[in-house]
Amino acid sequence: MHLDIPTLTIISLLMGIGASVGFTSLLAVLNTQKVLRIWVASIWVNTVAITLIGLRNYIPDVLSIVVGNGLLITGNVLTLKGIAQHVGAALRWRWPCSFALVYTGAIAWFAYVTPNLGARLLAGSLQAMAFNFAYAYLLLRYGEPDIRKSCRIAAVVLIASGLFYLARAFLPLAPAAGQNIMTGGLPVAATYTIGILTTLASYFALLQLITERLVVDLRRAARTDGLTGLLNRSAIVAEGRAALERCLERGQQFALMIFDLDHFKQINDRWGHDAGDAVLRHVTQRLRDAIQWPGHLASRYGGEEFVVALPGASLEQGLAAAERLRHALAHSHAKVGSQPIPVTASIGVAVARPGTRFEHLVRQADHAMYRTKFDGRNGVSAADEHHVRLAEAGDTRC
Repeated sequence: MHLDIPTLTIISLLMGIGASVGFTSLLAVLNTQKVLRIWVASIWVNTVAITLIGLRNYIPDVLSIVVGNGLLITGNVLTLKGIAQHVGAALRWRWPCSFALVYTGAIAWFAYVTPNLGARLLAGSLQAMAFNFAYAYLLLRYGEPDIRKSCRIAAVVLIASGLFYLARAFLPLAPAAGQNIMTGGLPVAATYTIGILTTLASYFALLQLITERLVVDLRRAARTDGLTGLLNRSAIVAEGRAALERCLERGQQFALMIFDLDHFKQINDRWGHDAGDAVLRHVTQRLRDAIQWPGHLASRYGGEEFVVALPGASLEQGLAAAERLRHALAHSHAKVGSQPIPVTASIGVAVARPGTRFEHLVRQADHAMYRTKFDGRNGVSAADEHHVRLAEAGDTRC
């Protein structure tokens, strides 16, 4: 079998169909992945585009040249949108879509108004180069630390693909090519071969991005509370221990607050558990608004009980943060439909001493919180020497 351009086009088409079917099958399992939906759409659009371009001489040129190239750049726009969404970068449709329209218009111009196969190949190569570099930029610029490894590997693949298309822009056409790319000669056939390899590498790069994102999401799900999105109990204990050790090693202070929602059982009994869930989400939002301490750790510790660790904070700073939170809760209402539900909290605050274990610190704050409840609720109390002795003498399990 000769690796001429028609044969390579068929190989590229078969590869595109295989990738489309494979990614679609993956989507059937991972149907909650919105980014994957966009990439599946882009791969199918590219496959249709390759089919139309490969049918040159068998279908009208307007379908093969204009529509085929228009779909090809549409697939690139979709891939760009998917990568932007994957890394959380804001991307407006206007500029990529405008670029796609200009490109498609240029292809039509050099196909019918001023026929020039070389200009069409140059335009196609430069747009592919631009999109590959744009993909790589988004991955390197906006990739989160948790997914940085796959972003960097994918960026290297895409930069290499972009450099290939840049080089292809300057390759010569066979003298007898005329306006038919299928007779472009050996240099064009060579670029088709390399293009198939770079496209295949790009598909694997997308798979790697998806895989690492899934691993990260699973890890986050294992350490977060499903209702509030805060750390769960085991996560706050593990991360709190590590943060406390770092602070003690550096001679820094470490404050911790624990708070319990007042009369929460009555809310569930009166308005139902859906209302209770709405209250917990409301409290979580007020917590995020009120606690602006850098590097803080917030957790739903269990039921209606929350723990907030403030690395580097003194007792006074911890008390001030607790009072801001108490005030924010007391002066806002959770809403269930049109029904406002008042929410208050009893808060206890403790600060670590040299040699303090995280478990002891939680118990100190817990004893202080119960003193707040005994004093009438909706307040803030600091742990004292009595609470320290109780915590050190009690069960050290969190």
